Formats: sequence, structure tokens, C-alpha cells
Amino acid sequence: MRIAILVYGRLDKCEIHYNNIMETFGDANHIDFFASSDNSPYINDFTRIYKPVAYTNEKTNYQVDFASFPGKRPETNIHTMTCHFINKSRVFYLMEEHASRMNIQYDLIISLRVDLLFHTKFINIEIEPNTVYIPNGYDAYVNAINDQVAIGSFYAMKIYSNIYNNSIEVLKKGLSIPHPETLNAFNLLYNNIKVVRIPLAYSIDKW
Repeated sequence: MRIAILVYGRLDKCEIHYNNIMETFGDANHIDFFASSDNSPYINDFTRIYKPVAYTNEKTNYQVDFASFPGKRPETNIHTMTCHFINKSRVFYLMEEHASRMNIQYDLIISLRVDLLFHTKFINIEIEPNTVYIPNGYDAYVNAINDQVAIGSFYAMKIYSNIYNNSIEVLKKGLSIPHPETLNAFNLLYNNIKVVRIPLAYSIDKW
């Protein structure tokens, strides 16, 4: 099985979590890493350890102000959310471009943060093309879906990762509020992507 792991966002825990990620998802000989961060001082550590096929560490720029849409919650940091969305989109584009150029077909696409510590191993499952698989038990809000880890086919993960552009349409139609986990849920719902929960336990490393 050929796997692409798409790393987005902060890279400060990349060194201490590499072995844990590999033990969770499989053999390094069958995994290609891609990454998108923005001005991370840890990019050299990441490239040295993970040896990504492609990556970017450029500053994120955006024109859309998600705060202009109604319903913002007090806990939502719009800038952080927007950078999160852009990094997810950019890293998928890097993987897509590489796969097309090299005529590679990935059996599994995994989106994750490197500050996560996994406590159980990923169990191989039969992947449906219009389904995203998300760890069970980590939703923090009603009508929202955990956006820290997602697994799926190329087709499903393309929609999942293109959340920056997709969210604009969802917000304009008044289907969601500008909130990351809520937009994650409505992006998938609006684009007819099913969500299946899987038993994959982890925690966020805050130290």
C-alpha cells in the first residue's frame, strides 16, 4: 500500500513524534511525506527527519476575511483558522502535482498535525472513494467534526483539503458559521462526502 502523509501547520514537535507516526501508519518505504507550514523555524528539522517529497514554508497570504461572515464564536481565531485552511490546501496541491508528474497513485491519503501523539495503530480498512475516515470521540462541538486527523482516498481527501475555497461557498450560502470544526463538517456534507469513524486514539502534545 502506498501512502501519502500530508502534514500541515506547526512543525515544532516534528522530531520527537516521527517514530510514533511511523509506528502508527506503517513502513517508511511505502510512505511519502508532504508538508505545508508558514515561516516555521523547524523546517530544517522536518526536512532532515521526514525527507518530504515536497514542502513549502512560505508565509500564508489571503484575501478573504472569514470574520466578515456572521456567527463567529469567541474562541475562534480567524487568522489561525485561515492559515490552517490554506496549509491544508497547499499541501494537497503539492502531493497532487507530484503524483501527476510522476504518475503515482496513492492508495491512502492521511492528513495530520505533527504535534499529535498516537496511542493505537491505524488498522488498514477498505477505503471508499467518497468517504473520509476520522478518529472516533474527538469532536469538541455540536454539528462539527474534528479536523486534526483525516484519512481517505485521493478524491475524498481533495475535497477535505480544499476547505479554504469550499468554505467561502458554504459561508456565502449561510450553511455554516466561520468556525474550523463546523466548516469542516459542512464542507464534507455540502460536497456529499460521507464520514466514517475509526478507532484511532491520540492526544495533543502540549509540552
